[in-house]
Amino acid sequence: MKLKEIQRTAQQAWSPAAHHPVCLATGTSAQQLDASFSTSAALEIFEMDFADPSQDMKLRGSLATPNRFHSLIWVNFGLGEDGSAGRLVGGGENGAVTVYSPEEILASGKEAIVGQSEKHSGPVRALDFNPFQSNLLASGANDSEIYIWDLNNFNNPMTPGTKSQVKYFALCIFKNAFVICD
Repeated sequence: MKLKEIQRTAQQAWSPAAHHPVCLATGTSAQQLDASFSTSAALEIFEMDFADPSQDMKLRGSLATPNRFHSLIWVNFGLGEDGSAGRLVGGGENGAVTVYSPEEILASGKEAIVGQSEKHSGPVRALDFNPFQSNLLASGANDSEIYIWDLNNFNNPMTPGTKSQVKYFALCIFKNAFVICD
């Protein structure tokens, strides 16, 4: 049974379980075209309102972005501190890992970028967070590039070892162990 829908070609991320109301973030998908052939990109936050009988989701905030997304996650880092809604992290087609403040997107979007790094040399295809240490985030990209980021010190990512001689795309990173699959 379909409850709600959004007509977007997008990567999506649900708000953390402790966040109320429940929201869904969408980031325009990289290497995809929508029906209008638009080249614009955006990060949008929708609210899930099950009291509303329509299938439409209410757009709560939107931010135009310079690049499209290969991956998007909503982490609970800082959730609840001073009204924080956690952090949205996007993996871009240009190798950027960008950290956004959901509450800024919901308010106005003007100061929504909390941190950004273009350390990866290719598209960031995988993102995942550590559920035991919410400040740790893993990113994976082309050419076997994997970084572990500390959201408390975002400028200096760690590498879990030397880069593989065999070139793999890091397409997914599993929770807890940051296991790589191709």
